[in-house]
Formats: sequence, C-alpha cells, structure tokens
Amino acid sequence: MNADLHIHSWYSDGSMTIDEILNQAQLNQVGLIAVTDHNQLSGSRECLRKCEPWKIQCLSGVELDAQQLGINFHILGYGMDLENSQFNEFVETNCGRLERVNALLIEKMEQAGESVSLKEYQQFSYDRQWRGWKALHYFAAKGIVANYRQGFSVYVRYHHDYSCAGFPSVSEVVRQIHSAKGKAILAHPGKVIPSSALLEILPTIMETGLDGIECWYPSHDHFVTQTCLKYCQDRGLMITSGADCHGVFEKTTIGQMAVPISQLELKDLI
Repeated sequence: MNADLHIHSWYSDGSMTIDEILNQAQLNQVGLIAVTDHNQLSGSRECLRKCEPWKIQCLSGVELDAQQLGINFHILGYGMDLENSQFNEFVETNCGRLERVNALLIEKMEQAGESVSLKEYQQFSYDRQWRGWKALHYFAAKGIVANYRQGFSVYVRYHHDYSCAGFPSVSEVVRQIHSAKGKAILAHPGKVIPSSALLEILPTIMETGLDGIECWYPSHDHFVTQTCLKYCQDRGLMITSGADCHGVFEKTTIGQMAVPISQLELKDLI
C-alpha cells in the first residue's frame, strides 16, 4: 500500500470533503494518509474519526505557514495531540494571520476604487459546501470575477502574497509542533527554494529542529528529490511523500506519487 501525507480538504483550500478524500484514497490503493489543511485542524479531526471503516490509517496533520530568510515556508506537522490547548491556540492564531492576507488585499482593492469594503467582507458568509474559501466567494459575489475559481487572479493582479501576514519563524512553528508531541517536516522544498540555492538554504533551514523533509513531491525534479533523500538518509531524518492534492484547485490526485509506505522513514509515527 502507498502513502500520501499531504492532502487538503474543504476545511481550508481544498475542494473535497473528508468522505471524498477517503474514497479517492481507497480507490487509488493508498493505505496511509494525512489531511494537512492550512492552519486548520478540523479536517484532520474528522478524518481520524472516519478512517477506520475505510481500512485506511490516518495520521493527525496540519500545514503551517512560517516566514524565514525572506521565504514563506510550509511546515507539515504529524502525530500531534489535537487536544493540546496551546497548539490549538497557535494554529488558530496562524489561521488568523492567513486571513489577514485576504483582509489586506481587500483594503488594497478598496483604495484602488474597486466596489469592495473590508467591513462588508467581514460580514460576508458563504456555504462551505461551495468549496474554496471566503475571499474567493466574496470576489464572485461582488462580480469582480465570474466565479470563485477565477478569484485567484485577483491576488495575481494586485501582486499580493503571504509576505504581509507576519507569520512566525520556522523555529517557532517547529517548537509548537514538538510541544504537542508531533513531528515537523519541511514541505516541498523544491517548490519554495530555488534549485540554485537549495544546497545553501536547505542545511540552514533544517537547523531549526525540523525532523525531516517531504522528499517526494509532484513538482520535484530528480536533483531536488535525490538531494533531499540524501540529506535525510545521511542524518537519520524522517522522509515523507505527498501529492498536495487540493481537488479541483490543483492538478494532483491523492496517491499519484505511488510511494509505498515501506519507502518512507516515519520513525515512531506508525
């Protein structure tokens, strides 16, 4: 059986329900999964409750934003105690920082003369079954884009990214994951670190106390994959794999990396 430890549900920026995730995992012969929503634990909780009848093993998971070296890093947390109050508070605060990115964009749009307002946005509500997230549906409701899927274009048009959020350092994110008895993994380094700088930046960021690296990832080329694998193998670090499936929002599917559980290094997580 294969493993996919990087999946997003409709609780954050994915389009699938937990039942749909479990169904796709079963169809694709994936026996070990983790729902790793962005700064959000609800999907992971639901997956842990529902996975047993599907005969799929599920790890508690989350993907947390961090800012360091001028880069927005994503840190995957696995095996945390989801009842840890300090960790829950930290994740909720980081979720608030993520929402601040949307609020600052809307302020920028309002100043540019678009028919939006932060007050109106804060009062806006939508049905989670519509998928996506609040800002996307707000843009569609205001007629700025034709539908919520086109909402991504607004961020591009305003050159708006996560650098304005004030996310914590990688060290702090790692500390919080460890405080909840979890393991902290560097997500998709090849996606956020330029290949030319990988050999320089990877050791620096791993010194923050990270437990391992997501070595197998859809956009990683051979150089990135092998560099990350060797780094972990030489140091006895954890090795994970994930497709980063977001349903209709991305082109990846659950289990597409086809990495057997036996090829991962998960220490005492399973």
